[in-house]
Amino acid sequence: MTGGGPVTLLTGATGFLGSALATRLLGQGRTVRCVVRGASADERARRLRAALRVTGARGASGAEGIFPAEGAFPAGGISPGEGIFPAEGIPRGEGISSAERISPREWENVDVVPGDLSQERLGLPRGRFEALLDGVTDIVHCGARVTMALPYGALHDANVRATEELLGLAEAGGARFVHVSSMAAVAHRLTGEPFELLDPVSGGYGQSKWSADRLVSVAHQEKRVRAVILRPGRVTADSRTGRSNPDDLMERVVRMCAVLGAAPRLDTRVRLSPVDWVARLMIRLAGDDTLHGRAYHVVSDRSMPWSGVPTALRAAGHTVRELPYAEWRSLVVTAGRDHAEAARVAHALPADGLVLDERAASRPARARRDLAADFPEPPEPEALLLDTLAAWGRTGQLPTPHGPRPGAPRPGGGGDR
Repeated sequence: MTGGGPVTLLTGATGFLGSALATRLLGQGRTVRCVVRGASADERARRLRAALRVTGARGASGAEGIFPAEGAFPAGGISPGEGIFPAEGIPRGEGISSAERISPREWENVDVVPGDLSQERLGLPRGRFEALLDGVTDIVHCGARVTMALPYGALHDANVRATEELLGLAEAGGARFVHVSSMAAVAHRLTGEPFELLDPVSGGYGQSKWSADRLVSVAHQEKRVRAVILRPGRVTADSRTGRSNPDDLMERVVRMCAVLGAAPRLDTRVRLSPVDWVARLMIRLAGDDTLHGRAYHVVSDRSMPWSGVPTALRAAGHTVRELPYAEWRSLVVTAGRDHAEAARVAHALPADGLVLDERAASRPARARRDLAADFPEPPEPEALLLDTLAAWGRTGQLPTPHGPRPGAPRPGGGGDR
């Protein structure tokens, strides 16, 4: 690490959003001190280099995907071995854009330090924990244990206690605190973007993020820290490269439609908030001292009807028939008997329909108002989806289409603001 510039302590840097934040911070010339789990320094560095796609890094290209030749797909699907879904949502090396790579020079400004959010003081002795703050001007807390399957108690240590301990570091060293929360912390009936959340939420993950959110707002109100709270919703594939979130159900459903050659009929809208846009907006909000003491919902305010998804798949050259949801879900369940990714999708599908934009009323209204002309406009969803499908095809995340059908329409006309 060369150092010399401002230093940001970042948690969650090996995650989908956290790695995008690290990339943007490094692009600003900052030194980024990344808290990374791992049994050894080599393991921690390897994990982070892979997440940040350091040019020339071993293993940075990600894993070859699932859907090997385990048996035939149902009629209308693909042949064994055609579909590839990288296990970590990371495209193979040849498909990674220079816009998303970290250069060796930028890597010199990365300080990899050990830490496990689920452990007291991140699993470090007190002196070493306090030393994390050496030279740090900002703490960007993006790390969390993200699962909807566990109760609050199982998530408390990683999501609540770790936040409290990092707030204590920020208070001791006078560092700004940027808390990456979640829309899961916000009650569905709530309107606006309040800094202090009062209405309770359900579900262990949402409750843990609500509790952490409250710790941050109270610490700021008591003038112990200067804090800003950023609440992302669904974060989708990078608009430049198609690198996707391996845990996002919506994007896995879209890819499954291409693989099976079938899409469900859904009465829902699709909102695409690409990770590069989310990271850009977050860093812009986090870097403005005048915006402390505020919370921002970091979601795109543009959406499209689900019907635009099969239209886009056809425009990209895929043969896709549309089925009632129950029939399509049954097709996925059948495919899941032989194929791991289909089984994973099937397990996550509700029995009685799929809603993909649960926060239809959410908007980045405060960010638009506070940033005015500096607000980065999100991409139009129809064009973004086509670009994402093309990127997924280039990087092996979709089966090879047979080419656009003659006269196939491009999706459009369904977006809103």
